[in-house]
Amino acid sequence: MGGLSLDVRDGWSRDEVLTLQRRRLRALLAHATASSPYYREVLGPHAPDRPLAELPVLTKATLMAQFDRIVCDPRLHLADLEAHLAGNDPGRPFLGAFRVATTSGTTGRRAIVAFTEREATVWRAVTDRAGLRAGITPGTRVTVIGSPSPAHLTRQVLGSRPGAPVGLTAATPLPRLVAALDEQQPEALICAAGLGSVLADEQVAGRLHITPRIVVFGSEGLSPDLRRRVRAAWGVAAVSMYAATEAPVLASSTPAHPDLEVAEDVVVVEVVDEDDRPVPEGTPGAKVLVTNLVDRAQPLIRYELTDSVTVSPRPNPAGRPWRCLASVDGRTTDILHLPGRDVPMVPVHPSVLGAAVAPFPEVRQYAFVHDGLGLHTRIVVGPGAPADVPDRLRAALGAALAAAGAVPPPVDVVLVPALDPAPGEKFLLVRSA
Repeated sequence: MGGLSLDVRDGWSRDEVLTLQRRRLRALLAHATASSPYYREVLGPHAPDRPLAELPVLTKATLMAQFDRIVCDPRLHLADLEAHLAGNDPGRPFLGAFRVATTSGTTGRRAIVAFTEREATVWRAVTDRAGLRAGITPGTRVTVIGSPSPAHLTRQVLGSRPGAPVGLTAATPLPRLVAALDEQQPEALICAAGLGSVLADEQVAGRLHITPRIVVFGSEGLSPDLRRRVRAAWGVAAVSMYAATEAPVLASSTPAHPDLEVAEDVVVVEVVDEDDRPVPEGTPGAKVLVTNLVDRAQPLIRYELTDSVTVSPRPNPAGRPWRCLASVDGRTTDILHLPGRDVPMVPVHPSVLGAAVAPFPEVRQYAFVHDGLGLHTRIVVGPGAPADVPDRLRAALGAALAAAGAVPPPVDVVLVPALDPAPGEKFLLVRSA
């Protein structure tokens, strides 16, 4: 737990949880309006005394456009962070003091989030609490398959314990991944849901031979079909972790209960419609507004995530004090299946493509479509971007696919002015046509 244990709060009353949440929210708002020029202007001096629902929403586009005015630590500047991420070692701490993670999420729009080491420690403790509920103890043999990008949340924050090994990633070619898992024989397997479905199929086909008692998935929602496949492969109930780079643990389930318990001591989660109005329990929302109660260097208040989430109308089935989510849908990443160098077909997780884009700070937003003619990449770049960005990105994507064991298809990269979906449509970051 890194010296910080939060599981004692599972025994609190509901009133104790809400009292802590309100106190932390008030302190966050006071800090943000005192230290951030953006929040001082947008929220005003009376924000700590106003209902949260009356405060404005922060979009990813605004976060990046106003980055230097939003942050509260004078050492943080967007240009410096982008140079750090584009450097030779983006995985090292920035200035020896910050963990820097990037995200595209379901919108393909680049965002940068900086965590102090203390903030990263808190988020690891929240992850440990979720793991403990699922049955992961300090002695459990755990295999984590994270993103290949050194700037991904799984590498920068959740996996940044001193001396922690890099381990396997979603870009590890499937035969090597299977061999490594067979050797490690994990008691707990943690990976993205899309990759987990591929591994479940490998187990059922007799090519993978592991017996995990705990299987934890993140990045995408768990469909009923995936839950059935995990049960068929390993005889266990899958655990879901609802995470975002901007708030590393939002909610998590357990093998006994599929509802996801919201980590209300570290986040405020508002499920709203298209006009930012609360939706009733049991009704899917159009998006989620997240207020991160931990981070102070880069406060995120009512930050918009374009996920469709449903709040459970039922009491917490485990009897703990946390509100629950019935489902997390709309996180629309997609596994690509490409011809392999050594095997007929290779599954390629979207994080392989995202890791190839990460070193290009000029790329503000991107999306991929794979069809019979190749991999079609559309990108939005910032002002003054070098003319060779498409060519360099094309080469980087080809190299990333080859490193994952695939025979790279023809790759084209096209500059477009915008990638916003049509009204009412979900944005697909990676799509097979």
